[in-house]
Amino acid sequence: MKDEKLQQYVMIGLTAFAVIAASLLTAYVLFHFYTIQAAFQTLSKILMPFIVGCIIAYLLTPVYNFLLRNLDERLNRRGPLKGRGYGLCVGLSVGLSIFSSLLLVGGLVAMVIPGFVSSLNNIINSAALYTEKTNEWLNSLFADSPETAEALEGLLANGSTELTRWAKSLLPNLQSLSKGLGSGVSSVFSTLFSGLVVVFTFAKNLLVGFIVAAYLLVGKGTMIAHAKRLTYGLFKVKTANAIVGEMRFIHQVFGGFIRGKLVDSLIIGLLCFIGTSLLQMPYAMLISVIIGVTNIIPFFGPFLGAVPCGILILLNSPIKCLTFVIFIVALQQFDGNILGPKILGETTGLSSFWVLFSILLFGGLFGVVGMIIGVPVFAVLVSLLEQFLAGRLKRKKLSQDEEDYRNLEQVVCGVDGTYQYPKLPDPTVKEE
Repeated sequence: MKDEKLQQYVMIGLTAFAVIAASLLTAYVLFHFYTIQAAFQTLSKILMPFIVGCIIAYLLTPVYNFLLRNLDERLNRRGPLKGRGYGLCVGLSVGLSIFSSLLLVGGLVAMVIPGFVSSLNNIINSAALYTEKTNEWLNSLFADSPETAEALEGLLANGSTELTRWAKSLLPNLQSLSKGLGSGVSSVFSTLFSGLVVVFTFAKNLLVGFIVAAYLLVGKGTMIAHAKRLTYGLFKVKTANAIVGEMRFIHQVFGGFIRGKLVDSLIIGLLCFIGTSLLQMPYAMLISVIIGVTNIIPFFGPFLGAVPCGILILLNSPIKCLTFVIFIVALQQFDGNILGPKILGETTGLSSFWVLFSILLFGGLFGVVGMIIGVPVFAVLVSLLEQFLAGRLKRKKLSQDEEDYRNLEQVVCGVDGTYQYPKLPDPTVKEE
């Protein structure tokens, strides 16, 4: 009896200590949020090669698994190696996975950069003409208020100067990359790495990232086994099974969403280039790159990409701008209703409202990266909450069906101990 009371007091003390510690930790995080944020940013810069390597390995995992499965079947099990060449199959799978990714990215860069450079050249050469046309339009629009027209002209001149300066500073690097891509196979990889330096800001992160990715692809089976062994060693079997199941669900949501969104955006970019070329739009390649890249961001991406592209075309021709708007609306309808669901399927299970909420929340916290990963992260959090609520309702012997709580007045316990769910009148249905 005394042991039971002592154990009860110990549990109460531990619970109180945990609550106090959690409260102090929460208060510390709230009062030192910017310091903690700066520390995380510094740590992320240090670990950026590892982060890049993890991203590359995660994206290449389906390719690696496909290659290893086929090479092992044809060379090791039934082929000439007779069970002695599994290591060789692993090495070939890693090498071919990385080589195919480099070849794909290099081919895309080789196709995109020349048109991108040409579009930038046209913008630079036509900047003065566009500014003059816009000034004439502002003067006619604000004929009764010359002070407003003069102020807007000053803002336009400053913006045009900054845009031209940025384009001129970017152009030499793109031109050198474009020339290098046409000089043969030996220069493709060097120019590819130079182009990726612009994307990842410096080559070290990319090079080390590929090395890290190779190690991760080779050892991912062992690492996963270690993680599962650790999980089952630390937790009860039921809890460990739940953790492993949740991690599998997270992988399914993230993998399906990120890879599907990349494929979807690539297809939309190609369709945009074909459509704008057929419609004889100016800056077809530049517009297609912007539309394809911004399409990675759910919900807001099409609008973020279409607005600057529409302004560029408007400066050239208002009629073509209207045609472009109609084309983009049709393209996004095709993407949202046909292509996107076919590729992504029901990977997140979130309604449009929660998609919008997650993009705004994570975009505000983490910028563009948050807008991209916000939807799958929020989907995982919602799934965890749903499972927690389902467990609580099951323990209380309450219904888990959402329809039982629609227009619910209150839960009533019957004479036999079962719960009933009487309804209030539906405010959306007219009473007879």
